[in-house]
Amino acid sequence: MLNRAGYQVVLEIFVDDKIRCLCSKCRKTFMEKAARMKNGYQMQCPHCMKLITFDSGSEDPNIRRPLKAAREIRLAAETAIVMARMASQQPKRDPTY
Repeated sequence: MLNRAGYQVVLEIFVDDKIRCLCSKCRKTFMEKAARMKNGYQMQCPHCMKLITFDSGSEDPNIRRPLKAAREIRLAAETAIVMARMASQQPKRDPTY
């Protein structure tokens, strides 16, 4: 699952970095990239064109849930990159003769 440098985890996170969102007006789902979804991000529903503002203080769970998932994905990606850098900086073993 994880190679010595930790690259596989990084690739898995970046391949699946889209968050499933549910529109409060038309109740249809759509996908949005986790990197874009931060507090205050606005976008239109692709189905009904309602403007959706992703705010952490919102009472709508269809707004808070994707924000939380996006935050977790960004943190996991950041951690995987740090772990990969640490693994690449570890000293190599000396061959025994």
